[in-house]
Amino acid sequence: MVSSTEAPSASVGAPLPLGCAPPPRPRAQHDASAAWIGRSLAAEPRATAAAPAASAAPLTSETSTWELVAQLPGFKIATGRARSQHFTGELEAEVRINAAAEPYPVLGPGRVLPSGAALVEFHYAAGSSEPVALLAMVKRPAGYDPEGGDWEYLLLTPQGRVHHRGALALCKRCHADAPHDHLFGGPR
Repeated sequence: MVSSTEAPSASVGAPLPLGCAPPPRPRAQHDASAAWIGRSLAAEPRATAAAPAASAAPLTSETSTWELVAQLPGFKIATGRARSQHFTGELEAEVRINAAAEPYPVLGPGRVLPSGAALVEFHYAAGSSEPVALLAMVKRPAGYDPEGGDWEYLLLTPQGRVHHRGALALCKRCHADAPHDHLFGGPR
């Protein structure tokens, strides 16, 4: 059975947070939600399954440092802090972008971000100044994952350690409904 904060992932290991569907039972308070994220992100990595045959994009569960983590201080805040749709809506978030993602969040029909664009949603417990998790999207070169708009999704610890990355099915499912280039307009 899948709990309100877990969903099966394409990889073996710690489950990915449920972000698109409402929880089947009442939500926990902010501190309980943040505690789950901390426990999940601290879990030891386990073996991973291969990416689905339909996608050439890698799918991994690991604990290496994200290659863009050193650039995060230079990312520009693109949206104000507000309740996030990720993590069952229990956390606040703000989106930060690199220079290649400058057109976000005002994309219009027919506009797509270039390869190398990166968006990172910093998630916080209510009133906290320290993030509890980071979710990132990086636009990869054409052909990485055509059905997913060539986006790579990452679940990161606040220190930038990779917990999950790839053409993650749960992320792709929700972002397929986004109005432009698999992107929504920031937290709501």
